[in-house]
Amino acid sequence: MNGYICRLLFIIVTLSFPTLAWSHNLNGEWILKIENKKHQTIATLNIQFTKQKAESCIAGEWSRIIVLSSTTKDKNFFPVSDMLSYSIEKNRLAIGRNEICDAYLMLNGRLRKKVIRGDYYALGMGGASPLGFFSLSKKN
Repeated sequence: MNGYICRLLFIIVTLSFPTLAWSHNLNGEWILKIENKKHQTIATLNIQFTKQKAESCIAGEWSRIIVLSSTTKDKNFFPVSDMLSYSIEKNRLAIGRNEICDAYLMLNGRLRKKVIRGDYYALGMGGASPLGFFSLSKKN
């Protein structure tokens, strides 16, 4: 019975490792691309994730993102110059403008090894409104 429990624990830890590694492996520079509903890239940001706590009107543990550089075709589409923060929960990454209460702009996607993809939406008193998509990849 004791050997069975050890093998079971080993399997659980082994299968959980990619998720645990992702939650701690956001070092370095990342390229964040924001697309409209037609999958046209509107904004591109070069970012770094920090462990510095971020202010947020949304519950949860949020950490600051530093925007190193950005380009945009429409400064009103995605807030490239606003304070951004991120949170990781249950193998999902959320990035957002969370300091302006009830006018949140959010990115949400499942953590993956190479490229993280997900949805871009506005979240406020009226609920969620889809705005587009995003992709996030480690800068080479």
